[in-house]
Amino acid sequence: MAVPLEHYLLSPELVPMLSEPDATSGIRTFRTRTYVDLTEGGTVLLGRDAEQNYRARLGTELIASGPRLEQVEGSLLWRLAHRAEPDAADSILTITRRRPAEDEPSDVIEPKRQHTSPSPSEATLESAPAFAKNWGIEPRLTVPDFLTIDGVHYKVVTRADAREYPIAYVQQPTHSPYDFDVLEATIRHTPDEQPRSAIRVPPDNRWQIDARLPFDKPLTDYVREAFPEVTTVTLENIARKQFTLANSSSFADAAGLTALRQIFSSWKDGTPSPHPEWSDPLLMLPVLRAASGSVSSTARSLDLPNPTSRMSLDRLDFDPQRFTQQWDYFVMTYSPLDLKRFMANLMTRNGYAVFEPNSFNSFPALVFRRTGHDYVFFMSLHRTRIPKISLPAHTSPNTTGISLETQVGEHAANVVREAHQNNKIIWLKGGSQIRPNHPDTVFIVRDDDARL
Repeated sequence: MAVPLEHYLLSPELVPMLSEPDATSGIRTFRTRTYVDLTEGGTVLLGRDAEQNYRARLGTELIASGPRLEQVEGSLLWRLAHRAEPDAADSILTITRRRPAEDEPSDVIEPKRQHTSPSPSEATLESAPAFAKNWGIEPRLTVPDFLTIDGVHYKVVTRADAREYPIAYVQQPTHSPYDFDVLEATIRHTPDEQPRSAIRVPPDNRWQIDARLPFDKPLTDYVREAFPEVTTVTLENIARKQFTLANSSSFADAAGLTALRQIFSSWKDGTPSPHPEWSDPLLMLPVLRAASGSVSSTARSLDLPNPTSRMSLDRLDFDPQRFTQQWDYFVMTYSPLDLKRFMANLMTRNGYAVFEPNSFNSFPALVFRRTGHDYVFFMSLHRTRIPKISLPAHTSPNTTGISLETQVGEHAANVVREAHQNNKIIWLKGGSQIRPNHPDTVFIVRDDDARL
């Protein structure tokens, strides 16, 4: 199966490292490598296949296997070749490790498999300083898998069920497997001891270790930068849930560590995330189900999870101590319009783009997005002083006579309907929760109470 061209794109932060485009060919260079800018946007590494056709190339390939490319006549830009045909060459060499027998030399075999986009790119690796940590091991005396690089054996981050991935990570040999707590403590207290990435580098396809730190701050600090006003409990729950999702386990593997780096890079640069369900905590929330009253009652309610529960991301909470001025005004007013404005400003400060709230006072709601993915959020707004939200008796919003346009405005209503048709709508409930003997909080939960 042909691999899409976007899988070959160079990370945007690396493009400034390239030379200016050649005045005739449009080719840009970095050391011995050549790159071209595309008409569709983005930059790719350029190579030739066995028939000397120009193709997009991965940094781990000797022979280019990507889509055929050609220069646009009279332009410095390149594009997909008009007569390019999909072929079976769209694959990438990836690593498969095995434990050597007692008398067998260590080895790494690289079978072909469908491409998984590596990051960081080869340009980052080539510009890295030499790796000088004394992490060598004696393979005959150790159990874990290992890589041999320049005659030195290195323990690698792996699991029995680890996914094959073109990037490996070597680790300090005395470290235990990296669950969230071990990795977080390592980065926080001894950052120089965190794992280092390694990939194969042409032209001889040798392993090379990137000496630079994969993470320049603890995982929770990345979350704090992206979501500056969440509570400490929510902060830790987001980071822990994200780690588990990215690694498909409570322990790290190479694919998961690279996914986390990609997520943090997309947060920093405001670029589309390769893993939206792992990058936006609102997409990580479980769907809560409304509870009905007695058989004779039409009352419905939504029980709210405990805001102080750790280890599980069941709700998002924002700490009023981080926005005291806005909170002090909010608790003095009971206007639904003020509730909408308060929540709109809160979401904006935490990285979301909110559609302008309208002036309608009944059934307050907001519609918003986040850079990095194409999901749309619809959040109905509430104030509560108990650990639950009372819901309208009628499950259909049309029964109440309150149209979507009335709640959020015509433009936002159209966006919600389109997202619903494309299965890209996320239904939320949020607002204030003020309870005696509990810290005040602003909460968000996810539910299935569609407003359509």
